[in-house]
Amino acid sequence: MSKAGKSFWDLPVLNSRTDKEKVTLPEMLFGYFVGPLLVLAMTCVVSTYYLTFYRTYDDVVAQGNFLVLLPLISIIPMALSNILVGIILGKTKTRQGKARPLILTAGPLLLVSGIMMFVIPYFSLGVRMAWMAVTYNLFAALANPIYSNSHYLMVSLSTRNLDQRGKLSVVANIPAVAGNGLVSSILMPAILGWIKSGEALGQEMGLGQQIVQNRWQTVMTFFAIAAFAGCFLEYLFTRERITEEDITEVEAVQGKEAISTFRQLKAAASDRYWWIIMIFYFLYQAGVMFKGGYVFNIFCNDFFPAVTIFGQNMNAESVQSMMALISGIPLAAGMLFAWPAANKIGKRNFVILGCVVSIAGSSMCLIDPSNLVIVTIGQILKGFSSIPGAYIMMALFADVLDHLEAKHGFRVDGISMSVYSTILTVVNGLSVAFFNLFYDGGLFSHQQVSSFFFLGFEIIAHGVLIVVLLFLKVEKNIKEEQALIAQRKGTNVNV
Repeated sequence: MSKAGKSFWDLPVLNSRTDKEKVTLPEMLFGYFVGPLLVLAMTCVVSTYYLTFYRTYDDVVAQGNFLVLLPLISIIPMALSNILVGIILGKTKTRQGKARPLILTAGPLLLVSGIMMFVIPYFSLGVRMAWMAVTYNLFAALANPIYSNSHYLMVSLSTRNLDQRGKLSVVANIPAVAGNGLVSSILMPAILGWIKSGEALGQEMGLGQQIVQNRWQTVMTFFAIAAFAGCFLEYLFTRERITEEDITEVEAVQGKEAISTFRQLKAAASDRYWWIIMIFYFLYQAGVMFKGGYVFNIFCNDFFPAVTIFGQNMNAESVQSMMALISGIPLAAGMLFAWPAANKIGKRNFVILGCVVSIAGSSMCLIDPSNLVIVTIGQILKGFSSIPGAYIMMALFADVLDHLEAKHGFRVDGISMSVYSTILTVVNGLSVAFFNLFYDGGLFSHQQVSSFFFLGFEIIAHGVLIVVLLFLKVEKNIKEEQALIAQRKGTNVNV
């Protein structure tokens, strides 16, 4: 705290570089696209491929269930961390907002944890396993929750203008799509080819897997440095206009009456729309994980270890990159028409349509999972089906948060994001462990397990979501509810 009762966050150098009341182009470009892209590229790659890296240590793999138990046990500190960060978000009041300060704080933590996870000293087996457990949790239970909780709240805090918020939701979700699709499923398999090529060189030089591990370290150090820079960009080029509504000269110093975490949770949990959003993210994220880079790579190795296309011999990683690229084209193109389509037929209806197309795509793939042509066509359909969930759902989440504010007279951003991130954390950890349990369990064949989780799971999950989303009618009265909020605060909802 400085002399005049000013906090660190009152320093002029920390002010947002966007000072307009309306969302600006630099804000969208640097704050919601470039910055988050650099961060999410790193977090997606780490979350998806850290087990692939750990499997380069043969003595660690030989320890039986260590690589199954690590993500499973780590769910506990990860869940607790997300809850704590959500509570902190709900109680934070600074000139820079409630979420932006945490984005800046996450930068050095992502840098350090991202490097330490992959730079493992050549010590004894026990020390290396302990290093893996500690550094993985430094990333997954500290750095990533601090960033993700604050980052995914930014659209909801950016503006009340529904049109601007809808467009911002599309732009803000492009980095997540690119992180999971372009980087994790297309770029990384190509990088993996280069990394794996070091194995033969290592054997020739009598170094075992050391060259492979050194290449992993080089790649992940680059990603960690990029994420560090991305946090600064996102912080500098974003603005919390909704948070600013509650901050006056007096409040910035003295604060205002705090709403307890329990009261926020009680208000949120009493509303069915809030529950529908949380159920959606639970099932949707499980589907994302089961078709993500790790399971995707195993599916391709099970069904397409070696194929010939147009006279070219391709291995599983090449097939994965090809399918991810082809199916990613409609998802990438979706950024151009996602908001106009959602604005025309309604955000909820657009998401339901995506679930229907997803079921059709998965069903087509299951006709013959070993037929590359059929699977690729099905994946193209699934690329189209991912557009609503990827680009529009966060705008619906923001509508629900405004609905709750109109209903109760206070925001429940912090606790809502805490529950949201905890759900994602639990699903991400359980899905990997759950898949490995069945894949290595011997009860079913490898092809049966990988085809069910990569293709079949979403048929069930998205069928359930269609039914649940029919009860989400928050859009019906959102404009009236925003007018009520504006009347209470004496603000202009159309800013």
